[in-house]
Amino acid sequence: MRVPLREARVQRRVGLGMAAAALLALAVALARGDGPDGTSMWISAVSALVSVCAFLADLLREPADTGTGTDRRQRAADELADAVHTQWMAEARLRRLQDPEPLNVHWSRVGPPLADHGHNIRPGATLPEPRDGDQRLDRIVETFRALLSGRLVVLGEPGAGKTVLAVRFVLGALDARQPGDPVPVLFPLAGWDPRSAGLRDWLAERLAAEYRPLAADAGERTMARELLDAGLLLPVLDGFDELPDSAHEMALRRLNAELDERLPVLLTCRAGVWARAVQGGDVLTAAEVVRLRPLDLATAGRYLESTARPDDRGATPWTPVLRDPPPPLAEVLGSPLMVALARTVYGDASRDPAELARFRTAGHIEEHLLDAFVPAAFGGVDGRWSPDAAHRWLRRLARAPGAAGTGRLAWWEFPAAMPRALRVIGPAVLALAASAALLVPLAEYGPGVVANWDSRPSTVLNYAGILLGLCFGLAWMLPATAQAPHGPRQLARMVLRMAGAATVVAVAMGLLVPPLVGSRLGAVLTQRPAWFLNGCCFGLVLSMMFGVAGLPRRPLPLGLPWAGSPGGPRAVRASGALVFFVGLAIYGYARETVPAVTCLAAGLLLFLAGLRRGERTAAPYTGPAAVLRGFGRGLLRGFVACTLIGVCVGALVGCVTGAFAAYRIHSSDSHVNGKEIEGWRLQETDEGDRSVHSTVPEEFLLVARTGLDRPFVVKKGARISSDNGLGRFTGTVRIEEKQDEWVIVWPGGGDWQGRAVDAHNVVVALPYEAEVWLVHRPAGTVVLDAVVPFVAFGVLIGAIGGCASGVYRALNTPSDTMRAAGPRSTLRTDRDATLARSAIAALLAGGVCLVLISAMPPGGTLGTMHTEVWVQVGTSSLALSAWGRLGTARIWLALTGRAPWRLMGFLDEAHRRGVLRQSGAHYEFRHLRLQQSLAAASATAGNGIFTSRRRRVLSAVSVSGAPPGDEPGGQE
Repeated sequence: MRVPLREARVQRRVGLGMAAAALLALAVALARGDGPDGTSMWISAVSALVSVCAFLADLLREPADTGTGTDRRQRAADELADAVHTQWMAEARLRRLQDPEPLNVHWSRVGPPLADHGHNIRPGATLPEPRDGDQRLDRIVETFRALLSGRLVVLGEPGAGKTVLAVRFVLGALDARQPGDPVPVLFPLAGWDPRSAGLRDWLAERLAAEYRPLAADAGERTMARELLDAGLLLPVLDGFDELPDSAHEMALRRLNAELDERLPVLLTCRAGVWARAVQGGDVLTAAEVVRLRPLDLATAGRYLESTARPDDRGATPWTPVLRDPPPPLAEVLGSPLMVALARTVYGDASRDPAELARFRTAGHIEEHLLDAFVPAAFGGVDGRWSPDAAHRWLRRLARAPGAAGTGRLAWWEFPAAMPRALRVIGPAVLALAASAALLVPLAEYGPGVVANWDSRPSTVLNYAGILLGLCFGLAWMLPATAQAPHGPRQLARMVLRMAGAATVVAVAMGLLVPPLVGSRLGAVLTQRPAWFLNGCCFGLVLSMMFGVAGLPRRPLPLGLPWAGSPGGPRAVRASGALVFFVGLAIYGYARETVPAVTCLAAGLLLFLAGLRRGERTAAPYTGPAAVLRGFGRGLLRGFVACTLIGVCVGALVGCVTGAFAAYRIHSSDSHVNGKEIEGWRLQETDEGDRSVHSTVPEEFLLVARTGLDRPFVVKKGARISSDNGLGRFTGTVRIEEKQDEWVIVWPGGGDWQGRAVDAHNVVVALPYEAEVWLVHRPAGTVVLDAVVPFVAFGVLIGAIGGCASGVYRALNTPSDTMRAAGPRSTLRTDRDATLARSAIAALLAGGVCLVLISAMPPGGTLGTMHTEVWVQVGTSSLALSAWGRLGTARIWLALTGRAPWRLMGFLDEAHRRGVLRQSGAHYEFRHLRLQQSLAAASATAGNGIFTSRRRRVLSAVSVSGAPPGDEPGGQE
């Protein structure tokens, strides 16, 4: 009988049975008390077994049936239609388009010269002109469907309702859409440069960028391009007038050349801009052109009165104003945008719309409504932010990068508002703080797992060096974006920059602290300049690994890789719990602090991340096999690149510092045998072996550090950290070389009496002339002694950097910013994905380091560097994510008064109050004129200090009846 292994129920039972058996075996081993070695063996075996079972279960799962190309395109179109409908329905509710009913905007047809010949638009029999009732906003979809050409241009003045018409058209077309019909998608034209990109290329690019699943390759093209070419997309191009004037002719040429019967279009534009565009170029071939008519006063009046609170006689505050409005007010109320603003501004009973009658021009009324809209929207007793503060912050945000021209606010682009230096320093400081929060306690209280600093000033100098190295690396070695190429040319550029920076540090080392005795990276007496320069090297190494791993300077929001897997979150929670249990077992039976802490932190973060499914990812879920392939490619690339860079640059630093040391040694004055220098007598045998003997009694300490196989000797008062003292001796000692290391035969008591102990730190503390004479050796040997530790460190960098690169590239899953539930949801998903990715990277890097630790002799030249690098691979990368960079941007924006401390909460409130609208993971200003007005007000305010001078001048002008002078105003 055949066992159905591909059935989910069978796979689940087999996996649970094997995991239960493995855990039972582990429990038996722990109960028997086989000792640390036996326990570690069982833990490793069980972890490997459970991991293999989990991956096999996913690999055995049948892949989803993709069907034919037509089926795939149809499914993609249907998913796109759902996403677009959800997005714009939410915005329609926030715009209150149905509260109580939409404004009844009408339009009229426009003929040549703004439109093409009538026989091109309506070939064959001439259609009768539509009745007045057919030219209403709610009939726009029927009007478009009646056009044989499938092309419609909607003209109107600023605020005439063009964008509202586009939104209602999208929703109406989606409601009437049948399977196989094109999907209407609204594209703001402000982001198109027709001089450098064709229409179809730009549409496919924007569609793939905003709706990330359509970026997936479908053969030789993306799915977005397939939808375009298959006639399954109906572009709604909003804002032709937002293109530069010089681009209008080329834009019309592109439209006429690239539109066909399979690509219909609806385009909106200001009437004046369209007239100039067609005068200098050509009309849109076979397109019907309509022009939105201004609202008549009766329609605007009925709408405003129906939205205001009536008194006992049925009158509203608008009743006396609308009975005989002055001409400027009647002109302004012809704009649907201004009617909507007036509704909001005077929805508060404390304000009287009668003040509108005192303004002398329509421009002043418009400026007044735009200026008063934000404070009015944020008014009310339930507001957490004052209206003036909200107005000031939104004026600043209106000038943020990305908002100008498009009106869009993306939270992951807020760091671009900071000065360039702060965009580098901020994440570097945050990365340093995250690493210090873990490394400093480990150094202070851990049993020697991390080398401690000898004093507080040394700690500060070391971290200052790391900060400087990180700042250089983040500025010059990270790719600009995740889409930037990562080929050999970019790698060579990174190598040159790394080598240049490392050479500068190496020269400084050679001048200030040359390795006369030889390089050692752990348990060594370190001078203050060396702490700073070592930190610089460390910061360069970290940023180089992140650059090889592909972490960009401008990251996009991440999605959770398991978002598309039905059982993904459950598997992640189980993995997190298992890793957490392994951490407890490691600490309980092996007393290994850093591996245990890494497992506990990684397990907890994985478990918490598994509690959320998160936002949809930009790419469809492809299963663990694809993730493993991505990890393998990233691991191989990262290992090769990091090893080559680490070894080459390490050899460069060793050669430069070794050359300085050799010069110092061989250029010093020679001394005769038996000479005494500051209490140390020089001695040399007939065979050439040199040693020094102290002639003045001093106190020496024998100290030990966890992780070293032997203790070492230091002078009393030496600035070096140690875990415990093994003895002390006061008297004279002799330093000699045995087996290529400097030792002292310990003359004090204890277990080490009469045995050779490490005297490296005593040699380093010798008087300069005595030290140079003692360590005299051939120049090649001096350079080699300096090079070997740095080359070994380069190999360590390759192993850890390879793991980091594999994890970061395999789990680099961008979030679907178009179909996102909202900006805050995308931010939370990015945070969870960043934490999970960093935890997995630290876990794998820690595993590699444990293998290296077991293979390397205790007390080697690397000291505890492997632990320090492995810990920071996980912690420092947190600051380089979109979530981490937003944290630094929030602090800067709040300190400079450009935004509140609770930035995302404020933007949510602005969205709820109708100032902003939401488009997937983006916020957008309600209208481009509102964004332009706020940005202009911010430019005139100066230094971000809010001033109400403009409103006081307007009020004074309107009350006194004086001419407006130079005050800005007027309708565009």
